[in-house]
Amino acid sequence: MTLKNAYWGFDIIIEIENKYQVKSTFFFLNESIKLDYRHPKLWPLALGRYQITEPKVREIIRYLDRNGWEIGVHGSFRSYKNLELLRQEKKDLEDVLGHAVIGIRQHHLNMNRWTWSYQREAGFLYDSSWESNEESGFVDDRVDVFFPLEKSVFCEMPMTIMDVTFVDRKNKWEKLEEILARLEKEGGYLVVNFHTSSFDEFDYPCYKETYIRLIEFLGSKNARFMTMEQAYKEIMERE
Repeated sequence: MTLKNAYWGFDIIIEIENKYQVKSTFFFLNESIKLDYRHPKLWPLALGRYQITEPKVREIIRYLDRNGWEIGVHGSFRSYKNLELLRQEKKDLEDVLGHAVIGIRQHHLNMNRWTWSYQREAGFLYDSSWESNEESGFVDDRVDVFFPLEKSVFCEMPMTIMDVTFVDRKNKWEKLEEILARLEKEGGYLVVNFHTSSFDEFDYPCYKETYIRLIEFLGSKNARFMTMEQAYKEIMERE
C-alpha cells in the first residue's frame, strides 16, 4: 500500500488552473527547524514537511516554472528575523530553478519591524505576508499595495483572502463582495492564498470546491488573473 502525501496538491491545482486558464504563484518552504523531542510545540514545524532538494519536489518546481507559474520563497518559521537565513533560503530555491526569484511570503505570516529590510537586503522585490491569521480582509485598513521602505522599489502586496480564514465562515461570499467593492472603490489587488494541503478533500472538505467557485465567480466579474510577479511589474509601471 502506498500512503498518500496530503501536502501534494499540485496535480489538482494544475488541473483546475489549466481548465480556467489561470496561473498563480507557488511559494516553496524550506524549513530548517530540526525535530527536538524536548520542544513539542515545534514538532508540527519540523514534521511532515517536504525538502526542496528531493527529486520529486525539484521536478514539480521546475515544471511549474517552465509552464508559466511563478515560484517564490515561503520563508521558514524563523527567517523573518534572520537575514542570513533569508539569503540562504532564496539561494537554495534559485539553485533548483536556475534563475532568480523576487517574491516571498513568511511562514505563519511572521513579521517584525526589521523583516521588510531583511527581505529587501536578501534581494526580494516584494512580500505578501501582510494579512491576519484570524480574518480575511484588510489589516490596519491597508487596501492597496504599499512601499514600506523609503527610497526603495520593495513592495508589500497585502494578502486579502486565506483559505483557513475564508472557507469555513458562513457568510464568506458576502464577505467577498464587501472586499471586492472596497478594492474597486479604492484600488488594489485581490491576493488569494490556498495551501497545497487544502486540496486533500478528506482533511479539508469544501476547500477545492470553494477554490473553483472563487475562480468562476471572479471570472464572471471579468477579473484579470495574474501571478504576483506580473502584478509587481504592473505596479512598477504604474508607479
